[in-house]
Amino acid sequence: MDRFFFAPPEAFSPTGHVVLPPDEAKHAVKVLRLRPGATITVVDGQGYAARVQIEQADRQGVHGHVTSEHKNLGEPVHELTVGLALLKQQKRYNLFLEKAVELGVTGIIPLLTERTESRNWREDRARQVMTAALKQCNRSRLPDLHPPTPLHQLLGPGILVADPNTDTALMTAIHQGEGPVRILVGPEGGFTEDECRLAIDSGAELVRLGSRRLRAETAAICCAAAVVLAGESGT
Repeated sequence: MDRFFFAPPEAFSPTGHVVLPPDEAKHAVKVLRLRPGATITVVDGQGYAARVQIEQADRQGVHGHVTSEHKNLGEPVHELTVGLALLKQQKRYNLFLEKAVELGVTGIIPLLTERTESRNWREDRARQVMTAALKQCNRSRLPDLHPPTPLHQLLGPGILVADPNTDTALMTAIHQGEGPVRILVGPEGGFTEDECRLAIDSGAELVRLGSRRLRAETAAICCAAAVVLAGESGT
């Protein structure tokens, strides 16, 4: 089983040497009990992945030399940005972040909407969740994480907005469009009528996911899965 680790770009030297961050080194030594000679994969979150042979693994740290390099390892072909409104429970938003990384989402936008009840946002925690998911799913690039953004700043032509009351199915809109996909999902209770009207007036398109009522984070995950699978299957 391949072992994935994260290290920022500055951890890689021009001479092909890499030093794992302290938390990653601790996991490698104390949990996985890796020793010199073992081979691991180290990703930098910006699309670079390297096979690394460990030279030192002890209390002083873990470092090794690069034996092979890969660009955009595990990355999707098409760009997909998903905006999900901030939720009352951070753990539910963290679930979305985790699954978005696993599915291949390339951009994530926390939305501020009329029904957004909590505006608490911990970017550091969000990045921790995303980095853990990055290693688990064998990707090499972290999605672009945008700051919390008001809905009206994102609306415009080419934007898809999830709304259970519209007639246009998400898959229909995906098949008709070309290029990068950007889809927005509301909070608990969805977008208001005024927000949906504003979306239409701006040139955005309302889309529905199906006949069942979904939690906000489930809807966002389903949107991501539908777009990614459609792109990878060529349908």
